[in-house]
Amino acid sequence: MKVLTVDDSLTVRTMVRNILEEEGIQVVEAENGQEALDVVTSQQDINVILLDWEMPIMDGFTFLTEVRTKNLAPSTKIVMLTTLNKMSNILKAIEAGADEYIMKPFTPDVVLEKIHAVAG
Repeated sequence: MKVLTVDDSLTVRTMVRNILEEEGIQVVEAENGQEALDVVTSQQDINVILLDWEMPIMDGFTFLTEVRTKNLAPSTKIVMLTTLNKMSNILKAIEAGADEYIMKPFTPDVVLEKIHAVAG
């Protein structure tokens, strides 16, 4: 399995990488939505994207809508991983095409549970 983690925080990306690599999951990183778009268009084998909402250059919601409306990664599951925990944000993300939602702060168990749930 290959996971793209998109977050402007190096700390969060490192935590996610450590959690996933311990499980034998390959990890690719991007620090904003624009970098993530470049990764998605160049690497067709990404199974899951863990996506922060609030980032510079291109935020996670813009990335999400771009990927889903342009059908750039139709079989890739997208999991929002963010501090935005209002029900309105969750619904907005799900309606735009997110498959799941994780609140920060998170535990390794929650991250793995959500990834395995969406990846099958």
